[in-house]
Amino acid sequence: MTKSEAFKRFNEFYAKLSDSDREAFSRICLKLLDETFLVKDREEDRKDFLKGVDIINGLRAYFAFIDYDLVHDAEKGVIYIRTELDSNRVHMRKLETIVLLILRGIFYDESTKASLNAKISTTVAEIARQVDRTEIYSGTLKENVGRSAEFREALRSLRRHKIIDFDENIALGETPIVIYRSILLVVDANSLDDLARRLDDYKGGADDEADNEVTAD
Repeated sequence: MTKSEAFKRFNEFYAKLSDSDREAFSRICLKLLDETFLVKDREEDRKDFLKGVDIINGLRAYFAFIDYDLVHDAEKGVIYIRTELDSNRVHMRKLETIVLLILRGIFYDESTKASLNAKISTTVAEIARQVDRTEIYSGTLKENVGRSAEFREALRSLRRHKIIDFDENIALGETPIVIYRSILLVVDANSLDDLARRLDDYKGGADDEADNEVTAD
């Protein structure tokens, strides 16, 4: 829609909202602008996600007016915004990208065994084992205090972007990690072989090598 059409639709929509609905609308818009995703499976997002579905046309008009495309992916249980501008990109360091690809592989593998709506989860220890197994870095994460700290920060970064979730304690142990379906929008892969090839691309190179990853394709 054109900007004038979006502005007209938004004004018509907003004029009909109650004060409480206007508050919810503002909260949802701010959350999307700050965090990109609303994830149905995430407890903190569920109420806003369901409200967002109810007012999806008004949200689309508002975001179209400010040059964003708002998408509701009902199958994945995600509402997100995207733009062609760089403001919608996440700049990841090498280890963050490796962890992201490993998580996508775990999600792919586990989703073939689970029911459609089942939550996919793993553990911190399993992700660490898979990072070690790639042999991208010499030694193990446990042996390298600095790398271990960077690994934990990579997990926290992915949680901030609503790709995963976990309790605050993420020592290298059996702490459970929930993988949200939003990961499907961040890493497109048709097979485990495809993911393995992409991991191979990260062998060697500088340890602080950065990677640009679009948060919503």
